[in-house]
Amino acid sequence: MKSFRKMVGMLLIVLLVGGLCVPQVEADAASTVKIVYKNKTRKYQRKRTSIYINGKKKSIKTVPTFMKDGCYVGPASTIFKSSALGVTYTDNAHKKLTLKYNDHELVMINGNVRAYLDGKEQVWDTAPIYAKYKSSGKKRWIVPLKDVCLALGLNYRVTDWTVRISTPAPVAAPSSSSKVVLVLDAGHGGSDSGAKGNGNLEKTMTLKIVMGAKKYFDKDSRFKVYYTRTGDTYPTLDERYQLANKVNADVFISVHINSYKSTSTGTETLYSNDRNSVTKKGKLNSKDLATYMQKGTVAVTGLEDRGLVNRPNLRVLKYTKMPACLIEYGFISNRSDCIKMNTGIRNNTYGKALYDTLVKYLRAKGRIS
Repeated sequence: MKSFRKMVGMLLIVLLVGGLCVPQVEADAASTVKIVYKNKTRKYQRKRTSIYINGKKKSIKTVPTFMKDGCYVGPASTIFKSSALGVTYTDNAHKKLTLKYNDHELVMINGNVRAYLDGKEQVWDTAPIYAKYKSSGKKRWIVPLKDVCLALGLNYRVTDWTVRISTPAPVAAPSSSSKVVLVLDAGHGGSDSGAKGNGNLEKTMTLKIVMGAKKYFDKDSRFKVYYTRTGDTYPTLDERYQLANKVNADVFISVHINSYKSTSTGTETLYSNDRNSVTKKGKLNSKDLATYMQKGTVAVTGLEDRGLVNRPNLRVLKYTKMPACLIEYGFISNRSDCIKMNTGIRNNTYGKALYDTLVKYLRAKGRIS
């Protein structure tokens, strides 16, 4: 019996060493990279020696990508100077790096988490640096890849820990006589319930509001509407605004329910003042959109008017390329708010008001008749 237990124990050890403990691979020397910056050497993990640009594999063995501060970073010149992406690359004495793509100009400063997109400041989680790969001795600008792609409007994703960057598919801008392209986003969903309170889930309430509005938009031939979700699924925040950018939407509206104290009450609408001018489409802009939606929503909820709130760092407001706003209908943490919201949702007065208010806004701006 003792010999049998000993054999079982040895077998378990072999299995664990042989590959069942996958996370251990990340600690292996082969998956790490050493970077020299300001005469200090630091070691980083999740090194990858290839990258995909517009679907084509590119070897970067001597200047690999790796994980830094929770973000994938990599050599800017090797990746973004690629003719396949069409990015203009300017290095100012290794102190400042400027990338231009389409109408966007992104300026990064060596060692600074503050970058500037079209003159507007952004704060990133990790700083771009001009540093040396110790093993190859090559010096490069090493930049946070996702932040750069999102700022410039390039597609970015990671599969099997390998970075894939591509140019977005061209989408023709709608003419003045074409349909209004709208993206409606029901907040949260799937594994992300959102706020909880008084026996309610935010994800359920937001979906019911959007699906209520869908009944009216489906009958209106003036609109082409895309929905980030129509069931209990969870699109990531990136997938939500990327959908809007991909279809070249005229307007993006996200539906949410607020939560704070049990005494908190009221309706508010969020927008990004930083993006108000750069996302303008004809006579449409985020602040006007938010103003109209706030007024129409307050009228139907009957709750306190908390006004507009400038939230420039919310991803669905920060990275959408069109007028965008996020409506907080009421507070799930407030019992009275919940009773009123559930009544409005059940009677579909919320969904109809969303539709009616947007039509009123677009008509006032001459976008529809």
